[in-house]
Amino acid sequence: MKYTLDTQAARQANTTGRITETGAYTGIFTKAKKVVSQKGVIGIEFSFKDEFYNSADYLTVWTVSKDGNQTYGYKQLMALMTCLRLNEIASQSGLVEEYDSVAKQAINVSAEVYPALMNKQIGVLLQAEEYEKSTGEIGQRMNLFGFFDAASRLTAVEILDKKTSPEVLDKMLGSMQPIKKLKNTKQAGVQVNSSNFDNEIPSWV
Repeated sequence: MKYTLDTQAARQANTTGRITETGAYTGIFTKAKKVVSQKGVIGIEFSFKDEFYNSADYLTVWTVSKDGNQTYGYKQLMALMTCLRLNEIASQSGLVEEYDSVAKQAINVSAEVYPALMNKQIGVLLQAEEYEKSTGEIGQRMNLFGFFDAASRLTAVEILDKKTSPEVLDKMLGSMQPIKKLKNTKQAGVQVNSSNFDNEIPSWV
C-alpha cells in the first residue's frame, strides 16, 4: 500500500478541534443567527470554522440595546459587512445546528438566520478572555475582536479608504492579549481551565 503526503491532513493531526488561542484566523461562519437577550439586547450569534476545521462557537456581536440605541457591536457588524462587501443583510427563517443537552448531540432547530454572512471566506481576530459565570466561577471563552478580508488581509477602514497594502491588521494583533484577564472581581487571578468554555452571555445584556 502506498501513501501520498496530504499536508492538510498533517496540519489537522495537531489540532484540538476548538479554537482556544488569541489570534487571526481565516475561515467561514457556519452559523449567523439573530439572538435577543433576556434584557432585550439584540445581536447576532456566530459559529466560526477555520481553514483547518477548528471551530469557535457562541461568538456574539450585540448590536442594538433594549432602548434601540446602537452599541459598539453595531460598528463591528458594519466592519464585517465591509470586509464581505455587503451593503445590506436581512434575516430569514432557517435551520441551525445546536447542541441539545438532553439528547447530548447536535440537532437542527428553527431560527432567524443571516445567510449573507455565512459560508463566505472571512478573516477574524479572536480574543481569549476570562469571564465570571453566574455561579461565581471563572470561565474562558473566545470573543470577536475584529475582522479582515481573508484574501487581501485588509481591514474595513483600509477597504473604505481604498488601500492596497494591509497595515492595520498587525497593529490590531499587537494590541491583543494572550488571555484577557478579569478585573475588579473576587475571582480575578484564579487559574482557569482552558477547556472551561461555554455560552454564557455578559451580565450587561
